Amino acid sequence: MKNQAWCPRPLLRGQMIEAEYHDPLIPDYCGNPLTEALPPIWLKEQVVDLLQYYPDYQDAHRTWPTELRLHLIRNVLKFFEVLPIHIDLEQRLSSMLRLGYEARNPLPLDFYRNIDRRVDALKFERPLASNLQSSALGLAVVGLSGVGKSLTLQRLLMLYPQVIFHHHYRGQEFSHVQVAWLKLECPFDGSTKGLCLNFFQALDDLLETNNVENYARRGRATTDEMIAGMARVASLHSLGVLVIDEIQHLSEAKSGGSRKMLNFFVELVNKIGMPVILVGTYKAMSLLNSEFRQARRSAGLGDLVWDSMKEDQTWDLFLESLWRYQYTKTECPLTRQLSHTLYDVSQGITDLAVKVYMLAQARAMTRGDEAITASVIRSVAHDSLRLARPILDALKSGNIQELHKVDDILPVDIELFLKEIVRTSNSASSALPTSSPVDSGEKAKVDRRVDPKAQTARPLPEPESRGSSIQELTPPAASPNTLQGMAAEGYQRNSPVFDALQEAGYLATDDEHLRKSDS
Repeated sequence: MKNQAWCPRPLLRGQMIEAEYHDPLIPDYCGNPLTEALPPIWLKEQVVDLLQYYPDYQDAHRTWPTELRLHLIRNVLKFFEVLPIHIDLEQRLSSMLRLGYEARNPLPLDFYRNIDRRVDALKFERPLASNLQSSALGLAVVGLSGVGKSLTLQRLLMLYPQVIFHHHYRGQEFSHVQVAWLKLECPFDGSTKGLCLNFFQALDDLLETNNVENYARRGRATTDEMIAGMARVASLHSLGVLVIDEIQHLSEAKSGGSRKMLNFFVELVNKIGMPVILVGTYKAMSLLNSEFRQARRSAGLGDLVWDSMKEDQTWDLFLESLWRYQYTKTECPLTRQLSHTLYDVSQGITDLAVKVYMLAQARAMTRGDEAITASVIRSVAHDSLRLARPILDALKSGNIQELHKVDDILPVDIELFLKEIVRTSNSASSALPTSSPVDSGEKAKVDRRVDPKAQTARPLPEPESRGSSIQELTPPAASPNTLQGMAAEGYQRNSPVFDALQEAGYLATDDEHLRKSDS
């Protein structure tokens, strides 16, 4: 097997600590060093305090030079606001981790003999003895790319120590290395063998062991041999929960490969007793529904379908927290129009909303008027979200079938787009009077109008020269009743072209769209 087929991405690393034991309060968790070494079960308020992150912000930052503020706006990429779905996922993870350890207490003398029995049951497809029945749960987290599935899981996992070294328990010798969690990505080709190799390599990097040589023979072992070896190593280190991200890659697996890997996950849950969390986009939903349901049937936790935010109180909470990181010289309060505009262009996808807000500030800074307006937000979204357009259109239309076809939202290249904003602004400022800076994105808005009957945007013919300036598109002799004349009049009043066309009735305002949707 070629190395690039199984070489893991950088490993998510957590804390490595010496065991300290706490009373878990729940009777079923007592007397088990694996659960007693975990942090206490947190209350909702504690989870909020642990997860939320607000970078430092000062109003004085808005007076700093543009070059410095273009760096400060990146703080919006770092902040983390805790939403109800984050609390839900934390509670599920907390339950899964502890319930998985309930039937895997390492203190009984037959602990290692039971590991052999579990691995043999998996390897030879035998039923488990009644006294070895698993209490572990399986969970599938499926949703849109960009809503925060992977990021949230990473932050939740980091709340727990990753490796716990046990030496003494209740006055007796107890030597054990516990791995509370491990997060891997599904190989791009959906290969079960590649996943096992990633698993061995990840533990070798973490614990300085030699599992790749011992259990995989550096890739020469068969898939069945690696599966049995992976199950044994996970049991020996009391792996608390295995998280497999990007599970939609299974759709690329060769004939029968996806079924084999998903059945393997089911066996890890049911026979080895190790909880498994599978994370992926909508593309993985049909696979998970058909193959992974057996591991989730008795969970009682249900699956977590993570859609984009609705335009409701959750959106308001998120946006109010985001809006505080504003670095334009002109302070722009959050209005209903601005809130709706940002939602409309991002459809409640967290990642897109944050990046559009950041890039809108960059454009407002570089063009000179230093104000975040609905037209600036729309122009930035028009320029930067072209690759995400299919999924945004599917969300607007509610076409779930289209969402199943979309593997991922291609990321916005922040660095490239920021450079383009600065470059375009510099070009415009050299060609136009410095007292009237013009947004480079407004030219795109000149090329659009709304059909009064259909109320949908339709493109106008492109100008002959794509490099034409606003002055070339709006000659002084243009009639005031034409689009060019209205744009020229707005330009002379130092008003954005998009706003001028809205005032003339060619483009519907956001309030009009809201009234229409409310009716």
